[in-house]
Amino acid sequence: MKSTSGRQEGSRVAAIMTIAILVCAMGCAAHQPTVTRDDASITNDVRARLAADAQAKSLGVTVDTNAGVVHLAGTVPTDSDRSSVERIARDAPGVLAVDNNVRFGDALTTH
Repeated sequence: MKSTSGRQEGSRVAAIMTIAILVCAMGCAAHQPTVTRDDASITNDVRARLAADAQAKSLGVTVDTNAGVVHLAGTVPTDSDRSSVERIARDAPGVLAVDNNVRFGDALTTH
């Protein structure tokens, strides 16, 4: 009886190890590789993505990049627009971070 119990425990350990290895392998496969790009290419790519977006193209957001960090500036009508331009910039390959200095709402009115 003891040998059957030992086999079952061994099979259980093997199954757990197999599942652990598969989970680790899936995690590694899902990891996106880091893309290294120069700042000018990143800036041009973000500007092109903003221009291609139906809503963002009319917002007039300025884009600059330094050491892979995209700096956004300007004013937009809503917080949703502000979030949208940040998402577009963040999704560009090679972007390490986004410094979103875009203002919204009352910043559009001048007194």
